[in-house]
Amino acid sequence: MNIIYQQFISKFFSTFTSHLSAPKGFMALSTVLIISAVVLIIASTVALLGIGEGQSSFALVRGETNLSLVEGCAEDYLLKIRANSSFTATNITRPEGTCTITINSGNPNWDITVSSTDTNYDRNIQVTFTRSSSGISIIRWREI
Repeated sequence: MNIIYQQFISKFFSTFTSHLSAPKGFMALSTVLIISAVVLIIASTVALLGIGEGQSSFALVRGETNLSLVEGCAEDYLLKIRANSSFTATNITRPEGTCTITINSGNPNWDITVSSTDTNYDRNIQVTFTRSSSGISIIRWREI
């Protein structure tokens, strides 16, 4: 009985351990999984970089659009103050948006600061000019 038992145990464990050894294709499957993981990581990194670049470009375009709005408001203010020396409006509305005008000093040397109401893409212009009977002379025009 002992010999039959030993043969049974020997045959059972040899069959069981043969199934536990590395099956065929294990290396190929492992290689495919590793390469797939690397490709997935690279693809997600490229996608996130693309999204970041898109957001950066959008912010740049919005900032430049806002700068154009503020410069247009400053020009409108200069035209209105040239036509009427008592013009004192503090807001100018254009199709692109609304600007706030802050008058720092007045006649004859004017100093104004123009800013937009869009606080996400804040751009400000400071204009120093003189107003005389012959027109307006701009002394300084700068972004602050």
